[in-house]
Amino acid sequence: MQQIKLITTTKTKHVESVHVDTVFTVINNCYNSLQVVEADCTSASYFINSANIFAQLQMLYASYADRVEYISLKKVMQVFANNITYIDEIDLYESVVENTALQTVKLQDYTYLSN
Repeated sequence: MQQIKLITTTKTKHVESVHVDTVFTVINNCYNSLQVVEADCTSASYFINSANIFAQLQMLYASYADRVEYISLKKVMQVFANNITYIDEIDLYESVVENTALQTVKLQDYTYLSN
């Protein structure tokens, strides 16, 4: 009788996720909310953050959408957390998730926003 044996086990991991169609809708909302850069540093920063969110969500969507139906909510929210720093910029998040499943998700649960 064999005393030591290699056994393969699997561990189920539950990950809060969002459907790829929701992410696609948020990407469209980001695209529609991109605004022209003004000669003001605050609006320029707002535009850059908005464009970065759009681009990073596009990359996230492209890397998952052809293989899976759901994307980790944490990965989606990390895109916003990486680009929104101040409470005044929360509209960058709220305006693009409006009328989607993400509208009930609070950005502050994923990052700290400064005053």
